[in-house]
Amino acid sequence: MLVEVLKIATDPLVVALVLWVLGNIVVERSGVINLALDGIITIGIAVAFVSTQYFGYFIGLLITIVTSLAFATMFMIFINIMHTYHVLTGLALNILFYGLSALIGLRLQKSPVLATLTLSPVLLALVSILAVLFTWFILYKTSIGIAIRACGFNPRASEHLGIKVWRTRFLASTIGYTLAGIGSYIYATVYRGGWVQYTGRGYGFLAITLAMASTWHPLLSYPISLVFGYLYTSIYALQLLHGIHPEIVNAIPYVASIAIVTIVYSTPLHKKLAAPRALGEVYFKEERAA
Repeated sequence: MLVEVLKIATDPLVVALVLWVLGNIVVERSGVINLALDGIITIGIAVAFVSTQYFGYFIGLLITIVTSLAFATMFMIFINIMHTYHVLTGLALNILFYGLSALIGLRLQKSPVLATLTLSPVLLALVSILAVLFTWFILYKTSIGIAIRACGFNPRASEHLGIKVWRTRFLASTIGYTLAGIGSYIYATVYRGGWVQYTGRGYGFLAITLAMASTWHPLLSYPISLVFGYLYTSIYALQLLHGIHPEIVNAIPYVASIAIVTIVYSTPLHKKLAAPRALGEVYFKEERAA
């Protein structure tokens, strides 16, 4: 059993998923529904693949992070400056980002394959564990984290206490999308080593679901991500051992994630680890609370 856990914890796909979930937790803790995550992950993978072919692994990582932050900034400008609806903005930007990822990958790639970057299992496990601890420390042990969570709970009260809501949300997006950019890079260069059109699409919505299942808590997100990773990476073994239909097998990890969400929100746990109360609220600084 322990061997299986270690195997899942060092899987590059699971490490990337953990980073995407953590990045989403930080952004949504500030009160922003982060539906643009899927498109930014997709374009981040394309940029990581292409930039690594041209500039090498280290520069490719930096370019991937900068690109993720640039598009996250675009998203935050719509949310915080133009006061657009979170859900509609995220979905609309996803369409744009999908198209840009296809344009970048198809037009600029030298080859559809890339020599995968070999990282030791210990290093991969450390990356995910340290990212979890870093996110938990930032959110729960620093003044920055207190400001982020306050904006997600009640932005009007936060502004009254001197917290600049839009600045705090921009800072949360910087932290969150740095983690997401690193996850996209690991997926492209360590896990997949190849690219086809729309590679990575769907992982953002999965990360949002797993963040919800963990009640937006970094420490809970790690074991939940490992459970999903085990189910996701074991689907072919289940098919071979038990003769389950491929379509049913492919659905098992996603059904499990929905089941986890249902279990969490049907128990007292969700009351102790409450969701950001102002999540998705369009906040105007000039608006006065009743």
